[in-house]
Amino acid sequence: MQRILSMLSRNGIMTGEEIAGELGLTRAAVWKKIEALRSEGWEIRSLGKKGYCLEAGDRIDPVLWQDLLTTRSLGRGEVLFARQMDSTNRAAKQLAAGGAPDGSLCLCEEQTAGRGRMDRTWVSHPGCGLWQSLVLRPSLPPANAAWITLAAALAMAGAVEETCGVSPVIKWPNDLVLGGKKICGILTEMAADPDRVEYVVPGVGLNVRRDAVPKELEGQAGCVEEFAEPAPRRVILAAYLAQMEALLGILTTEGLSGIMPQYTARSCTLGRPVRVIGHETFEGVAETMDAEGALIVRRSDGTAVRVLAGDVSVRGVMGYV
Repeated sequence: MQRILSMLSRNGIMTGEEIAGELGLTRAAVWKKIEALRSEGWEIRSLGKKGYCLEAGDRIDPVLWQDLLTTRSLGRGEVLFARQMDSTNRAAKQLAAGGAPDGSLCLCEEQTAGRGRMDRTWVSHPGCGLWQSLVLRPSLPPANAAWITLAAALAMAGAVEETCGVSPVIKWPNDLVLGGKKICGILTEMAADPDRVEYVVPGVGLNVRRDAVPKELEGQAGCVEEFAEPAPRRVILAAYLAQMEALLGILTTEGLSGIMPQYTARSCTLGRPVRVIGHETFEGVAETMDAEGALIVRRSDGTAVRVLAGDVSVRGVMGYV
């Protein structure tokens, strides 16, 4: 039955005869399988002599997007999909610890215990966003694995621009922003020996539909739908995986300098006054990023401070951005 879904998703409309011929079944057997899929909740319309049409809506079941992939590895390893997970990062780390290959993916319709940076809660309402985590096994030294977070932000920004027609900017290090509101957060976790990365799990949560944002956060959190008619989430996912794979290739061959021009072009932090909140809170101007991706902030007394993403939060002096 999964093959029927894949065929209908790929081809749009197919007659019972076409499906039967491709699968080596009778038309009666095809009809029974169609009815079984309908009983599982799939909306498959009968268009008379034209055939059957799958109304997939905004579903993200893997059978609907795997034919959209243009990648070599991302999204082609193990794929774990569920209506509900506590955390896609937790599920991806379990896959990775069990030996899942590079490019494996966990995604769901709803997270019940989603997390962001610095152990913040990430609200993940069902059907409203793209909640997913990759398993990566990059050829990078452990000290450089944090670059993957920057690549993930750049990849999702590019995917949203490509598929939805709006251009998110990046608040250092990895928040995507539209209209001054955060629409996407990234949490990257890893396991490594002193000289080798075992795996890296970048988890990306993108608010797509309006209901993704809790009312109490509407002033600072947003979604794609506020600014554009979003593409189906599975289309955004396929675009993200393609862009992420390309950026990972650049990181492997050229290092962070290979993606830095793209990243800085999308930055809404560089060149602006910021407040750094950590063990010490201070203000200054975010001048540049160094070769490792740390933010260099120039304080009012002229001293330059190197700010690491894992240690602090960076906010605009007049607001979130």
